[in-house]
This record gives sequence, C-alpha cells and structure tokens, in this order.
Amino acid sequence: MKRIMMTVAAVAITAGSAFAATSEQLRDNVKAQLVEYAPEVQVETLTDDQIVQIYMVVADSGTSAADKSGSIQEIIEGTDAERYAEMADGEIDLNLEVNNMREILQAKLDVRGFDYDVSELSDEEVAALAGAFNNGDSPAEIDASVKAAFES
Repeated sequence: MKRIMMTVAAVAITAGSAFAATSEQLRDNVKAQLVEYAPEVQVETLTDDQIVQIYMVVADSGTSAADKSGSIQEIIEGTDAERYAEMADGEIDLNLEVNNMREILQAKLDVRGFDYDVSELSDEEVAALAGAFNNGDSPAEIDASVKAAFES
C-alpha cells in the first residue's frame, strides 16, 4: 500500500498540466488527515515537499496512528527531513506501479458495482481516480467523487 500511495504522490507531482488540480487535491487530503494526526498544524504553512512527505506517511496503512503523528512532527520540525525527502524522491518504477494501481482501482470499482474500465485511463486520470477513492467521509461521497472522476 505504501508503494501505491508513493506512486500516487509521484504521479500527482509529475502530472504536468494536471499538477495544479492534483496539488490542491493532495493538499486537501493532507489537511483532512492532519485533523486526526496533528490537529495543531496549519496546512497552509507547509511546503509542497512537506505536503508530499506527510501524504506518504498518512497513506501507509501499516503504520500506527502514534507513529504517523510522530513522523509528521519530524517532517514539520525538520528532524529526519532528509530521510523523508529521500522517500519522496526515491526511484520509483512508475509504469509498474501505475499498472498495479490500475488493477487495484479496477478491483475497487468492481466491488462498488461501477462499470468503468481503468485500463483506458491516462496516468493523470488514474491519479485523479485514486484521489477520488480517498475523498469523502461516507460511501455516498466516495461514490460521487468516483462518478465525477469518470464524467470529467
């Protein structure tokens, strides 16, 4: 899961013309996560690099909430910032990861009963779809985000 989310972040950052919208989605996602893991942090004060690093930390489902909170504090305070920056800038085989992400997203669509084909989407659209699955607090909100991703 960690590699998938790293790929989403990497695709979002390198998406070219789609960067502005994807960057805002990433910032909004981090803002929502900070409420749980570091409520005292104002997302507006964070750099783009910190946003990506924090996104990678909170996206790791194998990490406890306490560890995520500690990692976020380290990123904000600059402690171990170099290590987190290396994680964000690490060598990632985007083609392999995006293909794996496509399979995962297709499975999520199938489980939710959507009749969409992820294989026909561009890398930018795959990143947007992954973001759609992370938006919303309820299944209805997530479904609406997913539908909007395919209608745009």
